[in-house]
Amino acid sequence: MTSKERVFAALNGDAADRVPVGPFIGFRAVEAVDADMRDYYTRGRIIAEAQYAMCREIGHDILVSAADTYYISEAFGMETVHHKNALPTVKQPLFNQLEEAVHLKVPDPETDGRMPVYLEAVDEMKHLVGNTKVIRGTGTGPFSLAAYMFGEENFLMMLAEIEYGLRGDKEKHAMHRILEITSDTSLAFLKAQIKRGVDIVYMGDSFASHEMISPALYREYAFPYHKKIFESVHDICRERGCFSLLHICGDNTEILDDFRKTGAGIIEIDQKVDLSAARSIAGPEVNLIGNLDPSGTLLQGSPDEVYDKSIEAMQKTDALAGHFILGSGCFVPLGTPVDNLKQMVKAAEDFSR
Repeated sequence: MTSKERVFAALNGDAADRVPVGPFIGFRAVEAVDADMRDYYTRGRIIAEAQYAMCREIGHDILVSAADTYYISEAFGMETVHHKNALPTVKQPLFNQLEEAVHLKVPDPETDGRMPVYLEAVDEMKHLVGNTKVIRGTGTGPFSLAAYMFGEENFLMMLAEIEYGLRGDKEKHAMHRILEITSDTSLAFLKAQIKRGVDIVYMGDSFASHEMISPALYREYAFPYHKKIFESVHDICRERGCFSLLHICGDNTEILDDFRKTGAGIIEIDQKVDLSAARSIAGPEVNLIGNLDPSGTLLQGSPDEVYDKSIEAMQKTDALAGHFILGSGCFVPLGTPVDNLKQMVKAAEDFSR
């Protein structure tokens, strides 16, 4: 089987020659090519070449275009600082008060911010791998996108003040209006990637984590927009034969069933969540990916530890029955040993035998 056949078989619950492997290798791939970090997140061709180089060395099944988180915010006018050997940082938040943002327009993913960089990355990866590997896109969710533009602490404080009645209905309406704009923006970018041929269209919204906001706040200010986005891409994904994926960092055990109800085709499970619990909550036919600890296991662990944790993850999810991809809980860090990542593939091969 090709990697693409393997991944699609597992996601459809069909027999595959082995459990597919797809660690969240984003900017870690820069170490596989002669480029600095700024080259990586500003040039789609570099992203594609680095991902392809990593894939040839490790043998995993999924190439990932994701790198940084501010490429959409820049389309709204937010100033960032681009560093030669680090990911971008925010120069200053774009807004201070909610009413300043209610008249924002949805930017064009083909021309605005650095969204075109990631669209180029998809085009270049398609050129390099054809239909042999799975291409996973990138996407920032509406809650996180709003938080970046106001400054994360300020945004969460405004949300808390609305929730506890310290701000009125006008501010609450403005908050929802802004989230409508950011969800339409996220959706436009995801659709642009689907049209370019991604196999997994990805949305990460980690500021909507249970570790950042309560389940009640998630259900009012994040869930409706997640559901809107995944329902909106459902038909086009079915038509083009791709899958959608939701990633939210942290221990989200209490709201995992909400993640399932968004309609996302795959749920990425953070390392803080027990995979047995995740499988129990999601059910046997919901697609899961995860959840090796990126720092504690993949970066700092031994090859034997990575192997053992990989076997454990596949056992907990009944991976031979399908609907599971062995992956990492979040981004694989810089400096992660290639030998450790190779052990994920070896473990999948051995487990499948």
